[in-house]
Amino acid sequence: MKKILLSVCLVIMTGCADEKTFVRSDGTTFVAEPYGWMNDSKKVPGVEYDVCAGNIVWSIVLGETVIAPVLFTGLALWEPVSYVEPKED
Repeated sequence: MKKILLSVCLVIMTGCADEKTFVRSDGTTFVAEPYGWMNDSKKVPGVEYDVCAGNIVWSIVLGETVIAPVLFTGLALWEPVSYVEPKED
């Protein structure tokens, strides 16, 4: 039982979504982090995000634990993919 619990904890701590570094047109760099429905304030304007399929798969596989799907989708459902300079009005 301890091995299963430890394995689940390790999987939870290693989600599939990764942060990504982008360069703005003025040469400054910034890091965009994955976000989910619990922390959508991390969403960066101009960054395009895709759904992280790996976190959805882990959420389904570990669905009986209840906490794993909440963490995987709540904290890292969307992964940064590319950056487009926001247009100024």
